[in-house]
Amino acid sequence: MRPFLPVSFALALSSIAVMHTVAEDPRPATKPAANAAVEPAPAGCDGRRGTPRRLSGVVTDSSGAGVPRAQITLTCGTLRTQITADAAGAYVVSVPSGEYQIDVEAPNFGAASQKVNVADSTSGTVLNPVLQVGNVNSAVTVTATEGNEFATPVSSGGTKTDLPLAEVPQAISVVNRSLMDSQAVVKLDDALKNVPGVIAGGYYDGWDYYRIRGFDASFNTYIDGLRGGNGMMEETWGLESVEVLKGPSSALYGQSVLGGLVNIVTRKPVPDFFVHAQVTAGSFNFVDPAIDIGGSLNSSRTVYGRLAALYHSANTFVDYTYRHRYYFAPSLTWKPRSSTWLTLTGRIQRDNGRQGMPLPAIGTVLPNPGNGILPISTYIGELEANANKMSQANQQFGVQFHHSFSDNLIFRENARFAWYQQNWNRIYYPGFLGADNRTLYRYPYSFYGPWQTHETDTSIEGRAKFLNMEHSALLGLDFYRNPSTGKGSSIDFSDLTQYEPLDLYKPVYGQNPVQSLIVVSDTKTVTQYTGLYLQDHIRLPKHVSITGGGRFDWAKNESRGSANQNGHGTTPRVGVTWQAFGQTAVYASFSKSYLPQSGQVYIDATHASYLPPERGQQWEGGVKSSFLNGKLLANAALFQLDRKNVATANQAVPNFYLVTGAQRSRGVELEATLHPLAGWNIVSSYSFINAIVTNDTTLPTGTPTLNAPKHLFNMWSTYEIPRGPVRGLTFGFGGRHYTDQSGDLAYSFRLPAYGIVDASASYRRGHAMWQLNANNITNKRWYAGSYNNLYVKPGEPRVVRGTMSWNF
Repeated sequence: MRPFLPVSFALALSSIAVMHTVAEDPRPATKPAANAAVEPAPAGCDGRRGTPRRLSGVVTDSSGAGVPRAQITLTCGTLRTQITADAAGAYVVSVPSGEYQIDVEAPNFGAASQKVNVADSTSGTVLNPVLQVGNVNSAVTVTATEGNEFATPVSSGGTKTDLPLAEVPQAISVVNRSLMDSQAVVKLDDALKNVPGVIAGGYYDGWDYYRIRGFDASFNTYIDGLRGGNGMMEETWGLESVEVLKGPSSALYGQSVLGGLVNIVTRKPVPDFFVHAQVTAGSFNFVDPAIDIGGSLNSSRTVYGRLAALYHSANTFVDYTYRHRYYFAPSLTWKPRSSTWLTLTGRIQRDNGRQGMPLPAIGTVLPNPGNGILPISTYIGELEANANKMSQANQQFGVQFHHSFSDNLIFRENARFAWYQQNWNRIYYPGFLGADNRTLYRYPYSFYGPWQTHETDTSIEGRAKFLNMEHSALLGLDFYRNPSTGKGSSIDFSDLTQYEPLDLYKPVYGQNPVQSLIVVSDTKTVTQYTGLYLQDHIRLPKHVSITGGGRFDWAKNESRGSANQNGHGTTPRVGVTWQAFGQTAVYASFSKSYLPQSGQVYIDATHASYLPPERGQQWEGGVKSSFLNGKLLANAALFQLDRKNVATANQAVPNFYLVTGAQRSRGVELEATLHPLAGWNIVSSYSFINAIVTNDTTLPTGTPTLNAPKHLFNMWSTYEIPRGPVRGLTFGFGGRHYTDQSGDLAYSFRLPAYGIVDASASYRRGHAMWQLNANNITNKRWYAGSYNNLYVKPGEPRVVRGTMSWNF
């Protein structure tokens, strides 16, 4: 019954696509970008009607800073289109291909004008006008080029303002929607593999695990600039981009891990009407119908909405396991004037499935004489009703408000309320491996836990110019509250007879009686953070800018049955950027991190103290360059991170900790996006990371940190045939390589090095597109992550998926 639904859905959409396909032009209309000002396309250039093509870019001043709300006028014969750039100077418009006169104006700047040829290409055309300070007209010197599809010049994550990335003294990588679509990204892991310094994957399936610059940063995912609830893996269909901020970000975001954080940017409404519908199917019974629809809801185009929705059903490569997901993400924007807008966001999500679990190191990454290699499809759970099943419900409601009192004073409000509930039913965990190295003794664990997150971030940005310096100051206050309850049930861990055996090489399920479980944990906690932050971005003469600021945090943790744990911390940041020549900027920065910890330090038989916060600092320097009129964007970063107050287990006193741990990470990151020819786009990165223990009570100095390979390389390239009878045909090819990595904290075994090769092919015709993606095409056996010698997670084998999509 289930396969009939997506087939019927596909046939219905195919009928619509046939009615709308234009045979004379085998290319689709361009879908509008989500976060820029978009205006309707003119009927045609000089009376000719053609498929709209994308023209986009960023209006900047001579220093490379974005010019907010610049007025842009496009003229072609009797046709005239006007748009307004956003607060970062970014703009996008869809017009028929042809030669246009473009005029750009902004307060306190001289007007600029030139001719621009909008190319007849789905990759679009990029023009970055440069305005000179003053009141006289000046010619634009930037030449228009076809779009560097995988490049993103502006991101608000690093400063909570709309500064160009070139002015931010921090390494920030952005995976945009174009790159995610070309790779048919399904999980956050799939997107993060493109980012230098990031190792995606962990020891459980269905959760977002990642390390940044050698340190674990899992469960630190932000959503639209606010801390996420960190439930099951984030849904990528609802994303516009993924931002990765490298190194400490506590100066703006508060309690955060040292290595960095991931901020996912969700799709937002746009004024122009569009529909994007698709169905994906492939290996392991993967079926994924999805839709993204939006547009104006009134004639004045001041209210517009959007809905991203998806149903997901798939087995996994582990026997007997599967997952289902329903996802609805509506959003609504009210923009009564260009200076004011309000966006409401929502999410309703349901997940359920049977969970696969990690395997022992012996038989996977370590030899197992007499037994051989363990199949990666081995399922270690049971098949009784509801065994190893997990479900989650998630609802979210968010508010984003922006008001510009003037060009020099901006107010922002960002708030979200989220509700989560998880149910785990008899998840079988590995307990210990028998002496025969084939019998795994397991224990069942059930859990029920609802929790909520309430958070808000209020800020005001002021801009002023005096003493030949331009200031952009940001003052903000944010608040986060996380009430949660949880009850866990399992066996009596001290009674070895209660562990249930399973022959991993010849598993027979149902051989053990179903045991009654006892309550092993019953918690009720409230975590609360409050932070006050200040930042000033100062533009000095000679193309020098300084970004400085800091934050003061108050942390509070209430736990039933225990005294409240309170703390506070101060985290500064300072950086300098110098546009040394052309479009090349050199930067250096220093920042600190602050992260409260739970647990206690043993003092004597009657006294103990709470663990102090983990603290860290980073020195970073680098270069950010743009060449060939934006066809090549290249970044390089050198860094050293020092992590202190790392909690390590007190071997003499169980359930207590010692605060003697210290770790260090040094390395280099290189990344580039290149658009060498029409239709050809390349993204590539390389990282060298040397993350080690420098002080610990049990681990020797020089021990590498967990799951942190020294060398990481990634490359992805697509080429679209731009003309001829098969124009619209695109091929993609790439891969990644990681060297070996520590399999546990003690470095007692290693996960072997591996290389993965991926490929794709797609074809566009009219409103329709067919795409085929193959991941791990050589069917390489590899391992995504581990925790100890019982928790090793195999990586996904070869997967082939096909997608048919329609754009209207």
